[in-house]
Amino acid sequence: MNDVSMRAQARQEFEEARRRARRDQVSARLTGRDTRMVPFDLVRKQLRQQSALYQGVAQVPLSQIVGSVGRYTELTRHFLPLSDDMRERWMRVTSLAMNQQGWPPIDLYKVGNVYFVKDGNHRVSAAQHLGFTTIEAHVWEYPETVQIDPESNLDEILIRFGEQAFMETTGLDQMFSDHGIRFTTAGRYTELRAQIADLQQKLAIIDERDVPYAEAVAAWYEMIYLPTVQIIRDSNLLDAFLGRTEADLFVWMSLMRQPLQEAYGDFDNLADLARLLADKYREGSLGKLTRQVKRLLGSNTLPPLEEEVAAPSKTESS
Repeated sequence: MNDVSMRAQARQEFEEARRRARRDQVSARLTGRDTRMVPFDLVRKQLRQQSALYQGVAQVPLSQIVGSVGRYTELTRHFLPLSDDMRERWMRVTSLAMNQQGWPPIDLYKVGNVYFVKDGNHRVSAAQHLGFTTIEAHVWEYPETVQIDPESNLDEILIRFGEQAFMETTGLDQMFSDHGIRFTTAGRYTELRAQIADLQQKLAIIDERDVPYAEAVAAWYEMIYLPTVQIIRDSNLLDAFLGRTEADLFVWMSLMRQPLQEAYGDFDNLADLARLLADKYREGSLGKLTRQVKRLLGSNTLPPLEEEVAAPSKTESS
């Protein structure tokens, strides 16, 4: 195939990749599916060790590459191009593949069982489109044990990191293996840690002794969390909030204690609040509150990533 024919074929492949990206975006809007790439900058903030260890060159499954250090606004989760500005470089790397000239290895960061592109987004995009299953890469690995589903969205990944940090800090999963604490929104474990620390201080004052953290964790679970969740469970309150969990509602009640007290009267603890809301739910007068809870819990879609991370660099190589 001569250069002219090769370029024409590469252009045709790019246009097809762009059509697939547009179809994917339309499908995502209709189904609520999140097709955005995961930005490595946000994931890195969750890592305990900030230095990655070089692991050498490996053939990496393309299905396990979920995000990028940059260009996450220019490609879909499956590395389909979202901008015509990518055309020339994308065509160039695709032509090399079609001409069997090959590419130099890309650079990847590995976290758990997934990878993020440090350098080589265009090559990953072209490889995905051309049906490759693996790509050669230099791999730098962060020593994290968290396991991430390659199809997880950013919120799900952040929840997984939050859960891991919470369980390692508190040891709750070792004390109560059936604890059942699961969130659908990131950042909620911070409130649980705050409650445990507050209870530890109160117990120390009451008992006039230093209370070990593990003892405070167990007391929090048995005296605060479990009684409240049991009321939520028995009252069918969650029927009004499909897709949410008992832990979601528990944290929401904790964060909204003051406005709920102003709206529904005094209560001594979260269990009493849960009982109060359950009574309102049974009376059929929870419609307004239901809408408020849903709004405050957040929707299933995340805010634009560009609001959270600085705009990607335009100088990254292909």
